[in-house]
Amino acid sequence: MSAPTVGAAKARKRKKKHGKGKSTATAAVQVVVQPARWRWLAYNGGAAAVGHSLLWGVSGDAMAGATVMADINLSLAPVGTFALTCTAVYAGWKAGGLLRGLPGFAGLAARPAGALGAAFWGQGTGPLITGFMAWSAPWSALLAPLAVAGAFGAVCWLYLERYAARWAPPLRWAARIPLATVTLSSLLYAPGALL
Repeated sequence: MSAPTVGAAKARKRKKKHGKGKSTATAAVQVVVQPARWRWLAYNGGAAAVGHSLLWGVSGDAMAGATVMADINLSLAPVGTFALTCTAVYAGWKAGGLLRGLPGFAGLAARPAGALGAAFWGQGTGPLITGFMAWSAPWSALLAPLAVAGAFGAVCWLYLERYAARWAPPLRWAARIPLATVTLSSLLYAPGALL
C-alpha cells in the first residue's frame, strides 16, 4: 500500500515542478513580446511619420493626398486600361515566346506580334472598365483608393522591401519609408477622397 502513495507523491511533486516552470516561461514570453510590439510600432510609425512629413513639406498641405486620391478616382478607367494593357503586353510577350521555335521570320516575329496584339486588345478594354464602374457604382468608388494604395504598396514591397532585408538597419528603415507612408496615407486620405 505504501508504494502507490510514494509514486503518487512523486507525480504530484513533478507536476508542481513543471507547472512552476511553465508559468515562469509564459511570463518571460509575455515580457519579451511587449517591448517587441513597441519596437515594431516605433520602427514603422517613425518611417510613416517621416514619409508623411516629407509629403507635407513638398505639397504644403497636410491633407493634400485626399485631392490626389480624388483625382485617381476620376481617372480610374484610364489608369485601369493602362494597367490592363501593360499586363496584356507582358502576357503576349510570354505567349509569343512559346512560338519562338518556328522556322524563319515567324519565330523571330512571334514575341513582338504577340505583345502588339495584346496591346491592341488591352486598349479596347476602356469601355468595359467604365461599364463595370457604372454597374458597381458605390463600391467601385469606395474601394478604388484602397486598391490603388494596395497596388502601390505591393510595388514598394516587391521592388524595395525584399531587397532591403540584407541592408544595414538605418538603410532598412529608410527603405521602409515608402511602404509605411502608403499605408498611413491610405488610412488618412481614402475616406477624404470620397467626401
